[in-house]
Amino acid sequence: MKIGNTEVKFNFKALFRANALLSTQADAKDGASQLWLQFVTGDENEAVYNALRVLIADKKDSEIEDLIDSDYSDGDKFEELYKDLQAELEKSSFFRRAAKHWTDLVEKNLKSLPQKTSEEKTQAKAIKDTLEEMKKSLS
Repeated sequence: MKIGNTEVKFNFKALFRANALLSTQADAKDGASQLWLQFVTGDENEAVYNALRVLIADKKDSEIEDLIDSDYSDGDKFEELYKDLQAELEKSSFFRRAAKHWTDLVEKNLKSLPQKTSEEKTQAKAIKDTLEEMKKSLS
């Protein structure tokens, strides 16, 4: 897939870049699964921006923002970019493996979440719903 004049791919290098840029904690190494999650939950703006940060390593964040503004400000073009990036991401065995690892961990830990208060029950349901969406995206 091409972004501007740059050929991009969610390869092994992109996996490590995603983990460095997008992980939830310094040594969590879950950035690749977090990117997958952004596409699954339909967080289009964050998903596109973060995918481009991962894929176009030689651009600063402000340059990526400028690229989006100049080349994809039309709603249809942005939607097409989102779908193309998602399709490219789903083809990556590296990112797919990271997303599968995330689902396995969440599924394992979901059972131990406290669910006594209504807030805890709501949080657990949201996590479970997200887990189901992640599993569906991997099938």
